[in-house]
Amino acid sequence: MASDTKNRQTWDEQEDSARNVTRPNQLKLSRVFRFDDPQTGAPQISDFPDSNPSGDTPLEIRMKHFTEIENFTFLAHVLGHELGGTTPRPIRTVTDLQVPDEEFQNFVNQAKTANVTDEELADSVLDVGINWEHFVASTDNELLPDHPLKISDVLMQEKIDSLDVITEAFVREINLRSIEKQTGTKPRKSHE
Repeated sequence: MASDTKNRQTWDEQEDSARNVTRPNQLKLSRVFRFDDPQTGAPQISDFPDSNPSGDTPLEIRMKHFTEIENFTFLAHVLGHELGGTTPRPIRTVTDLQVPDEEFQNFVNQAKTANVTDEELADSVLDVGINWEHFVASTDNELLPDHPLKISDVLMQEKIDSLDVITEAFVREINLRSIEKQTGTKPRKSHE
């Protein structure tokens, strides 16, 4: 899972998922949101939180998690379509991406050579993100009570983790394209 690389110490640890950006709408249940970058004014989607959402039971925590997946995916899908870029471009944020599942690594390898418009990228975010959400939602019966975002089926967990990493990479690309559109800068060749 992406959280494995982001220094989370415990499963209970909470975090600010917006890079220290204040949420524009405080009346939300989800920790993912859209905001304007304070330096450029470009619309952005917050980072996906790697800590558990709050909840009284492992199942409640897991349900809130897949709701956040859905919100994250939908917000990025909308922003990608709003960008409106019609020139196909590479997805820079997958250049060095490695995921644990072979099927989804093959998908990543295709994405590394693909050139897509903003709308195509937005549709890909929706496709991969909904798969991530459904893989999580359909495995509630296998959740580990001490780690409700993990399941006992190791191979299925690798698929879930892969979809997580791919979705987050696609959203980072949408955020980059949004900044480039807002500032009028040309696409950078490096990746984040």
